[in-house]
Amino acid sequence: MRDFFRRERGTVSHPPELVAAAAENPGGSVAEIDADYVSQADGFVPTEAIRGAWLVGADGKLTGAFEKNPNYGPPPTDDFAKLTESKHWLDWLGDPAAAVRDSIAGCLSEQVPGAVLEWLKILDEPRYLTGGRVRPDHQDQMIITRAGLALSFALSVTAPERERRF
Repeated sequence: MRDFFRRERGTVSHPPELVAAAAENPGGSVAEIDADYVSQADGFVPTEAIRGAWLVGADGKLTGAFEKNPNYGPPPTDDFAKLTESKHWLDWLGDPAAAVRDSIAGCLSEQVPGAVLEWLKILDEPRYLTGGRVRPDHQDQMIITRAGLALSFALSVTAPERERRF
């Protein structure tokens, strides 16, 4: 666990990077992110990886207050809610969450043999494309000829002898 402050003779000394981040966010906060879950905090950071936030005063200086994140905890897990709660018909996929996860895990494994998909989170509402043609014998029905699904997601993957990538 990384300490963002240390006590010296009754005072609190913050590391320069925390003080600099506070100066860039007057009136806001600076999150403390668990490096065991996220190696680079400049991209997607799952809620479970945020320990909490240091509050910053309007002057851009740390107030000394730290708000713990109640959702900080065990490593992130899959989140397919935006996909599975969709009103779009996805029966052709069987179990949509499993089909998407298996497909992405397969692509990663093809690129780097032995790669393991740790977790996957759908970030936005899915986008769909369905194409077809009118049935010749039933003009009020359509024959589906193609279907597409676009997803915005974040994931964590590990591979043998490589660092975790997000």
